[in-house]
Amino acid sequence: MITLRVTRHDRNEQLLAECLSDVIPARGEVLQLDSVESDGSMTRPSTMWRIIAVTVHVPSLSSGAPHGGEPLRVRTVEVSVRPDTSLFPGMHQVAEEPLSESRM
Repeated sequence: MITLRVTRHDRNEQLLAECLSDVIPARGEVLQLDSVESDGSMTRPSTMWRIIAVTVHVPSLSSGAPHGGEPLRVRTVEVSVRPDTSLFPGMHQVAEEPLSESRM
């Protein structure tokens, strides 16, 4: 199991989700984020996010061995996402435009 972190990629990097996972998503895939109660019921509609970058945190050979004699392994994978615009016609161009700070 790895820790999967999902971060929104824009001006304000925002952590959207963090959980244990058996899978490592790939760039270009779509993630569906669900907000659920402790009993598993949905609290609001799901949101769709397109993965634009995947960072796998790999320990180098010069890393110290973990306590307990476990082998070195990948523990964290971070994915950067943007809203998936394929479901909304006309939004594709807006999502592809470079982000810039407003000038006053």
